[in-house]
Amino acid sequence: MVCIFQVVGKKDAGKTKAIELATKMLTQKGLFIATVKHSHHVINPENKDTSRFMRAGAKVVLFHSNDCAIFFPCFDYLRLLPVDVVIIEGFKDLNLGKKFEITKVEEAEEIARQIVKEAEECAQEVKMEVNGRKAERSFENLIIFNLMRHLNIREVKLVD
Repeated sequence: MVCIFQVVGKKDAGKTKAIELATKMLTQKGLFIATVKHSHHVINPENKDTSRFMRAGAKVVLFHSNDCAIFFPCFDYLRLLPVDVVIIEGFKDLNLGKKFEITKVEEAEEIARQIVKEAEECAQEVKMEVNGRKAERSFENLIIFNLMRHLNIREVKLVD
């Protein structure tokens, strides 16, 4: 199960600092982490190519320049990410996961510790076997695991 946490608060309250600290601590514990940054800027305007591709029916659109952006229908991607924990900065009006509100930078370290504690309780080690052997813990295998879980598939056997 992917654990989802939100850190919300006003500008310069310490949201980024709390997420940065929690991410470092959780990564040191061997967990795979994804972070999501909410922005009020439109990055996929309706009249641009990427939006047109999605309206035409593309399920995933990649925008690649010097940086890379991937467009999915909003929030569908959260359950498919190959990670143990997702930490979201913002989206105060939405309930996407366990929400932590920060009011000042001095609270960042305590909020990071709370996220780490709850993530350790929530994140379960994924046990995967391939041909009877324990599968390596990797992004690729977590992608497969998350897809199988999403589709309610518990086991796959190859048949001739």
